[in-house]
Amino acid sequence: MNWTLAPILGFSLAMDALAVSIAIVLCRGPLGTRGMTRVAGAFGFFQGVMPLAGWLFASRFTLFICCVDHWIAFILLFAVGAKMIYEGLKKDEECDYSSDPTRGWLLVVLAVGTSLDALAVGVSFVALKVPPVYTSAVIGAITFLMCIAGMVFARRLGPSLRGRMVILGGVILMMIGAKILTSHLWGG
Repeated sequence: MNWTLAPILGFSLAMDALAVSIAIVLCRGPLGTRGMTRVAGAFGFFQGVMPLAGWLFASRFTLFICCVDHWIAFILLFAVGAKMIYEGLKKDEECDYSSDPTRGWLLVVLAVGTSLDALAVGVSFVALKVPPVYTSAVIGAITFLMCIAGMVFARRLGPSLRGRMVILGGVILMMIGAKILTSHLWGG
């Protein structure tokens, strides 16, 4: 089992949620403790639950995918990483929150939207041979903490850092995917 991979995955997957958390503060202004806790809690919850859902799906089909699980993990991690890099390179969009993004369905939509990549990464848990509950809990906790930190320091960080953080997360996921593939193909 690879216990050290969980924090690396958590850091990488939290980048989307961190970017949205920063955007909320930059668009809406500073949030109080309750608002920050709602945002970080929603993002952390969905980032923690989605990998478990992906793992449950993949583990049901282990017999069918065991010969290609390294390719599936590589393709999923590489695709998610590439998508994150693309999103990080796009020009920042204007603030268009007509309702409060720290409450209700808008918050749920934002949290689910930023955690879809975690669902795909959860599918790769079978190939990664990581403990799924531990890994998912670490991903959720890291997301929560990074979102809180991002919202606290959003005014100082500025909007330009948002894209760089998402790009960094994408690069890390692509590197993990490449490591899985090379480890399986060349044993190293």
